[in-house]
Amino acid sequence: MGIGASAQPSGNSTEDDWWKLERFSGDWNGWRTRWAERGVEFTIDYTSEIMSNVSGGSLRGTIYEGLGYVGVDADLNRLAGWNGGAFHVSTMWIHGASPGNYAGNELAVSNIDAYDGLRLHQVFVEQEFGQLSLRTGSLLADEDFVPSMYREVFLNDSFGQTVSWSANTLNGGPAFFAAGLGLRALYEFNDAWYAQAGVYDGDIYDDASDDPTINQHGVHFELGNGQGWTSMYQVGYNGFNVSDGTDLPGWYRLTAWYHSSVFDKHDGSKSNGITGVFASVDQLVCREEVDQGLGVFGRFGISERDRARFHWTFDAGLHYTGLIPGRADDVTGLALIYGKHSSEITTTKSHEYVAEMTYQFQLSPAIYLQPAVQYINRPSGDSTVDDAWVFGLRAGFTF
Repeated sequence: MGIGASAQPSGNSTEDDWWKLERFSGDWNGWRTRWAERGVEFTIDYTSEIMSNVSGGSLRGTIYEGLGYVGVDADLNRLAGWNGGAFHVSTMWIHGASPGNYAGNELAVSNIDAYDGLRLHQVFVEQEFGQLSLRTGSLLADEDFVPSMYREVFLNDSFGQTVSWSANTLNGGPAFFAAGLGLRALYEFNDAWYAQAGVYDGDIYDDASDDPTINQHGVHFELGNGQGWTSMYQVGYNGFNVSDGTDLPGWYRLTAWYHSSVFDKHDGSKSNGITGVFASVDQLVCREEVDQGLGVFGRFGISERDRARFHWTFDAGLHYTGLIPGRADDVTGLALIYGKHSSEITTTKSHEYVAEMTYQFQLSPAIYLQPAVQYINRPSGDSTVDDAWVFGLRAGFTF
């Protein structure tokens, strides 16, 4: 959700200038710039959407939901003379009905769909020691281990946090919308190659029965009590970090994860722990201008069949910035995700897949409008449920 830190025009702009603002609230009469000079950056966003299940699924219907976000990032060196230190805190306001109640699918149709309420999002301290950085606090593992140059434009949540991890671990793991206490270590061999590892609270709900109300506001911190712990390990090459603006860079990652809790196996027995791996690629394949062109992405993940809900998943897609002449900042996206249920699940479940097409209109630096359509085959893997069509319209605002 973050945006750039450039200084903005004051709130006294003319109507014509208003459409050029990168933030609707402007520069707060110069206070925003003064805080930025001291190393403190503010991010305020609001995302709203209407989604309608027009065919198939569990039920036809239309919902509205929204997500407000406020974040503060501090460079502790500039602010307090703490060399190599940084601090982050963020909150979210989640509200509205869930489109999943209508689509009835497991590959969630919206990546802002979450349990309603005002909650602490993340709070952490980070310290750099040359090429090594350590981050600790209440963390989101998906921000570090599953980011992408091209997936994040899509509305379906499964193009973000990989389903081969989220659907097979306890309560989705430390990811949107619930962070978990943890520690992440990142080592950068050079500007492109890196390795990282993280260990986190095993249950971000603090309730094995999936009750989100116990940690509704993100401030219920509990370790132990049989929750276990979850860990992630990754090696990667980020060619976008060393791109010269004329080449075709790529970003390649290989990730393993493990959760130490006790899991039910499909044969009725129990087993300690579950593990999985996933690999992903983002690759620019055609460049028009510095920030325009066609990018592709792909990802494959697999977990242990005897205890995983989804044995393996695969997603891939296209992302084109500036496809239409004169619309240099607009993004066109087309993507597909396929989730294969474990063959040892003793039900009619087999697979579910979703195809999404979207177009993001950048109306101004501070506002975008994004229609999208999703086709859902076998919602929740149930062959007795008709395929669903979901239409969505999202708007994003930066303040």
